[in-house]
Amino acid sequence: MTHNRTLPIAAPVTALLLLLSLASNLHAQPHNGTQAATNREVRNLKVAYLRCDRAATERLLDVGEAANCSAIHEKLLKVGFDGDFKRLLAWWHAERIASRRDERIATP
Repeated sequence: MTHNRTLPIAAPVTALLLLLSLASNLHAQPHNGTQAATNREVRNLKVAYLRCDRAATERLLDVGEAANCSAIHEKLLKVGFDGDFKRLLAWWHAERIASRRDERIATP
């Protein structure tokens, strides 16, 4: 009799595991449109970050500008570099060197 009682439980559990697996795969492999939007967002954040960096080297930023630049930094760190500050720092350093040679480095 225990066999009959486990069958009704096994089917929903199997279905749940299948749905979780599909959801995980969808999250792991973003849609091309989503990836393109993320890439655009990262490019825009990098441009804004470098503008902030340039402005901060030329003059004292007011409170609003500093807050905005801080928010850009946090978003770029999270979205563009997966929270890896060393990668962001390496990219920024490469950009600084490249800008001295009038070149741009596009890779994160």
